[in-house]
Amino acid sequence: MIISPVFDKDSSKALYIQLYEYIKTEITSGLLRPDSKLPSIREASSSLNLSKTTIENAYSQLVAEGYIENYPKRGYFVCDLSEYNFEIITQPYRDIVKDTSETEYINDGVDKGSFDIVTWKRLYNKVISQGETNIYVSCSIQGEKELRDEIANFVNTMRGGHTSPGQVIIGAGVQYLLGILIGIVKEDYMTVAVEKPGFNKAEFIFEDYMFNIKHISITDNGFSVDELRKSDARLIYISPSHQYPLGTIMSVNKRMELLEWAYKNNGLIIEDDYDSMIRYGGMPIPCLQGLDKNDCVVYLGSFSKMLLPSLRISFMVIPEKLLKKYNSIKSRHTQSTSKIDQLVLASFMKEGHMVKHLRKVKRIYRKKNLLLTGYLKSILGDKLEIINSDSGLHVVCEASTLKPEEKIKNAAEHSHVHLNIISSRNNKVTFSLNYSGIDLDKIQEFTELLKRILFD
Repeated sequence: MIISPVFDKDSSKALYIQLYEYIKTEITSGLLRPDSKLPSIREASSSLNLSKTTIENAYSQLVAEGYIENYPKRGYFVCDLSEYNFEIITQPYRDIVKDTSETEYINDGVDKGSFDIVTWKRLYNKVISQGETNIYVSCSIQGEKELRDEIANFVNTMRGGHTSPGQVIIGAGVQYLLGILIGIVKEDYMTVAVEKPGFNKAEFIFEDYMFNIKHISITDNGFSVDELRKSDARLIYISPSHQYPLGTIMSVNKRMELLEWAYKNNGLIIEDDYDSMIRYGGMPIPCLQGLDKNDCVVYLGSFSKMLLPSLRISFMVIPEKLLKKYNSIKSRHTQSTSKIDQLVLASFMKEGHMVKHLRKVKRIYRKKNLLLTGYLKSILGDKLEIINSDSGLHVVCEASTLKPEEKIKNAAEHSHVHLNIISSRNNKVTFSLNYSGIDLDKIQEFTELLKRILFD
C-alpha cells in the first residue's frame, strides 16, 4: 500500500502529527480499508523522506487510539471500523442560553515549581483593580461567561470536542458537578454502570443519591461493552482516555461501540477526562465527546491536575438536550467557585499561558516519570512490575510480596504516602502511585521508602 500525504513544512504542527492526522482521515473516510497493511516504518521513512522516529510516533499514536494494530513480525494493519459513521461535525457551535482526619501525602499534589505564580499574581491584581469586572456582585450560577468561553475553546481545540459556552457549567470539583447532573437526570436514570476498578469518589456520589450501582470489570481487553449490554444500566461513568486507576486507553473501535449502545438505548455517557493532557508517548488521546453526534455524552474536566489542586475549579459540558432541564433547576444551586478565581483563570487561558503551562508541566512530569520508573526497576528489581506509566501523573505497578494488604496500607498511611491498592491476591499487590508532588531530588529516597512499605 502507498500512502501519499502532503506535508506543510512551515506548519507549527509536528510532521508526525500531520502524518497521524492524514492516516486517520484516510481510515475514517473509508479510503484505507479494514485489514489493509500499512508500509513498514522503514518503507514509509524511505518513501516519504522522513525519519523513522517520525513514522514510529505517528503509528504509535494510531495504535494507541485503536485505528491500526501492530502484529509482531507481520506489520501494521488497519482496524475494522466500517460499521461506524465518522461523520465530521462542521456546523458552527451554537451558544445556548472534608473529613477532619485528612492526611497530607508527600507524593500527591503538583510539582512546586510548575506553576507560574508571578503571572497568576499579575492577573489577580488586574482583575481586582478593574471595576468593570463586577467583583462586587455575586457569581453567575452557571459560571462566569468569560471562563466558559475559554473552556469551550479549550475543549474544542485541545481535546477535540465540540461544545459552546452555554453548555459549560463550572463548579468546585467533579463531585459537586455530579450532584448537579444527578438533579437533571435522576427521573430518567436510577441505575448507573461504573468501571471496576474505578474512581470511588464518583461512585460514592451515586450511592448517596440511592442509585443502583452496576460494576463493569476492566480486564486486559479494557472496558467490556458486552457486559454493559447485559446490565439494565442506561447511564455510565467512565474515563476512556486514561482509565483511572489502571491507565488504559479505550480504543476508537470500542468508543464507537459504546456510543452506538447509547444511541440505541437512549443512554447517557459521563466522560471523566481528569488528566488526559499529560501523555508522554505521543499526543493526548482525543475525548469521546468529540465523536458524539447524538447528544449523549456529558464531559467532565478539572484544572486541579493541570494547574493547582487548591484552585478547585472543575467544569461539566452537558448535551444540548439537557439544557432545558438544567435551566429549570439551576436556581436551586449557588456557584461554589470564587468569581475572582474564575476571572483570573479566564485571563490566564485567554493570554495563552495555559498552553505554555501544559508544555512546561509535561516536560517536568516526563522527567519525574523516567526517574521514578528507573529507580523502581533498579531498587525493587524483579519484586515489582511496572504495568502502566506512559501518561498521567501516576504509575500502575504490581509487587510480589508476602506482606498483608492491611499492613501495607497502614505502613503507607504512617509514612504519609498515598498508595491506592487496586487488588491483592496470590501474594501480588497491584497499586497506583501518584508521583506529581515528589521533588526530583527526593525520588530515590521516596523509592526506598516505598520498598520498606511493601516489603519490610
